[in-house]
Amino acid sequence: MAKETPRKKKSGGGVWIIIIIVILILFYLIGSNSDSSNIVEDQQTYTKQWVEPSGANFTTINKLLIKHQVRGCGEYYIKEVASDEFVIACTSDGKNWTYYIAWPNIDELYGANGEMLSKLTPPY
Repeated sequence: MAKETPRKKKSGGGVWIIIIIVILILFYLIGSNSDSSNIVEDQQTYTKQWVEPSGANFTTINKLLIKHQVRGCGEYYIKEVASDEFVIACTSDGKNWTYYIAWPNIDELYGANGEMLSKLTPPY
């Protein structure tokens, strides 16, 4: 009778390497898509003129503001700084302004960060 050779247990090292690589890729992707890093540095964000939203932009921005439960935005102006990338200036009294960054394509809306707040000027 032939003797059966003992089988070696697999260590699973290859699986762990793949998991670590996937985690590193995810961290890279999350870091490269951080909340508005490109829009903060883009000079168009600060130099482009504010405009009243109209047509499709009006509808799209309204839906986004409602979805994200933005209140007290009786009047607002926008700047499209890139394709489907907006800065929104919102006011309820014409004096105090709140600024948002909007990406309607992906249904995202964020408040402007401190650096942006120090550089943005009200529409009027």
